[in-house]
Amino acid sequence: MTLVGPLVAAIFAVLASVAAPANDALVTVGSDRLHVETIGESGPMVVFEAGLGNDATTWKSVAGPIAAFARVVLYDRVGLGESSKLKDTSAAITADEVAARLHALLAAADIRAPYVLVGHSLGGLYVQMFARKYPKDVSSVVLLESSSTEAPSELKTRAKLVPGTAAYLEEEGMAESNQQVRNAGPFPDVPLIVIAATDHGPYFREWEPTLMRLQQQLATLSPQGSLIVAQGSGHDVQLDHPETVIEAVRRIVGAVQAKR
Repeated sequence: MTLVGPLVAAIFAVLASVAAPANDALVTVGSDRLHVETIGESGPMVVFEAGLGNDATTWKSVAGPIAAFARVVLYDRVGLGESSKLKDTSAAITADEVAARLHALLAAADIRAPYVLVGHSLGGLYVQMFARKYPKDVSSVVLLESSSTEAPSELKTRAKLVPGTAAYLEEEGMAESNQQVRNAGPFPDVPLIVIAATDHGPYFREWEPTLMRLQQQLATLSPQGSLIVAQGSGHDVQLDHPETVIEAVRRIVGAVQAKR
């Protein structure tokens, strides 16, 4: 009987992804070609930003169901997924650069503001930068296990990253990215939901109180912020507890629509 809930959720995800029309494109931004996919027919634009070294496929469990009530925008950063390869494999990638390129991509693809931004992990830091840099284009934000500018260096990824890859260069840019976000304009006064996990594995067990405190702090970025704790979830909440992410986006979309 315990399998009924997950089974129903999986069936719903498949049906939703089949029902929602999708458009795939490669859009030129500067000298790069960025892969972008839009799914859904109506509702607010929900733009997803993946974590360190991840492409749009990280959202596979939540994109379809969310497209049933909103328009989903997925994309791959340079060097990831179906987007252009990195031209400079030695330059660190920073939050300001990512936010500016995403803003240019949305304009070039005629995907119009305002946006609901959803960011996971390092993608959450990039989303924070976007919201501070382009506050008038942002209607609300969902942060999933987002990186924090206040995180100690011990909390960086334990994965062995290959030099010259996007993941490696994004990690190399972390210190500068944190500084850029700190120095950017204020976070906008918009609905904000922060989702925190509780199980980051044995290596980070002693850090769990710190990790939760950082997520609680992120929820105070906006006066309209709130925290959801995904009990038992690992860092990849969108994969471990997709229903939590779907309902958080549904809730924040409802808040946006209620203001219209």
